[in-house]
Amino acid sequence: MNGKLLRVSLKHALCCFVGFAFLTMVSSCGSSGSEKKAEAEKYVPELVIRDSMIIDRLTKPIMVDVKSDHSEFLFYDFKTSEFFRISKSGELLNTANLTGDGRNTIQSTYFVGAKYGGNNEIVIQTMTATYTYDLDFQLKNKVTSDFSLVLPRVGGSRGFETYGDYIYTFSLDEKDRSTELMQSKNFSNSYPFITLRDSQTFNIVESDSVPATSYVAKNPGQYLDLDPIVKFSGNEMFVLFPNSPEMYVYNFPSLKLKDQWDLNPENAYRQMEPSTSVGENNANQSLTAGRYQNFVFSNDYLLTSYQGAAPQDEVDDLANYEKGGDEYKALVKKYRSMPHYQLFEGKNKVWEGQWDIKLSMLRDVIFAFSKPGEDPSAFEKDVQTIYFYELK
Repeated sequence: MNGKLLRVSLKHALCCFVGFAFLTMVSSCGSSGSEKKAEAEKYVPELVIRDSMIIDRLTKPIMVDVKSDHSEFLFYDFKTSEFFRISKSGELLNTANLTGDGRNTIQSTYFVGAKYGGNNEIVIQTMTATYTYDLDFQLKNKVTSDFSLVLPRVGGSRGFETYGDYIYTFSLDEKDRSTELMQSKNFSNSYPFITLRDSQTFNIVESDSVPATSYVAKNPGQYLDLDPIVKFSGNEMFVLFPNSPEMYVYNFPSLKLKDQWDLNPENAYRQMEPSTSVGENNANQSLTAGRYQNFVFSNDYLLTSYQGAAPQDEVDDLANYEKGGDEYKALVKKYRSMPHYQLFEGKNKVWEGQWDIKLSMLRDVIFAFSKPGEDPSAFEKDVQTIYFYELK
């Protein structure tokens, strides 16, 4: 830590209500029973700040995981290449730089996923191996991967999750990395990407392909984001593909598909059309389509988040400008700076719209580096404040 202390404090039970569209329940002596019932059915849950965490640090670390009992959090600072653990009470528990070539490192300058595992462990996945550490960041085990994650990004991949005695990967076995298979038209909906592995041996326990009823399976081809968002709850696994607006529910760990329903996003979402060959999807094409970014369960409600689509004519105008120039950035800011949210009670959508806040979702935790209406990058801060939200 270069001789500097990381000071963290936790504020509890702020109970600060966020201003967001909800219906106030009004009762009167003259209201009939049916009117009261109709009013009750219109209730939309409120977004509430329940806690906040202050980190005395100029750089903004990334929260990469949280323990299932919320007793501590795992962070990574891309500026300093440090992992650090923070307890629920706000205590800095440990910190370590695991990048580089040392004996105790991940022997790489980047990783694709870092998660709390079972038995008080931290599991870090790189492009070539899986590293298991104890909570003091001492290396316990390294297993060279015989698979590759199918992902468009590094650091916080959706294709790597831990849950109890299992590791989930959205992956391709190395033995299957043939050019012919990768170029197959139906590759994206026929290969068993969805995989559960034993957390100790990494052997495959169960696997399945993309659901045949999903948009991405019915319309095979190349998608920028094929890897789904996955959440675990009890003996169920929930799966949402970014370019396929349906929720899928599997029995866990058998991976037997048990339920599904349409999310029915509104006009801000437009369907991504697949490309017919690898690498054909470009930035402009992606900008004209919606994309689900995350979802979370909070107090029996489901909250989803998706990026809206820019109008085709405005994107077509970009053809006259330099790719990635100021005009492109302005269009991204106009249509992508704030997500679109959906609220569900069971399978029933009770609200869809935008709030003036960009929420992050990790396991069953909702958080942001700002309050509604605040611009977290408006000015330089001496500390970083993380606000934790819930639906009530």
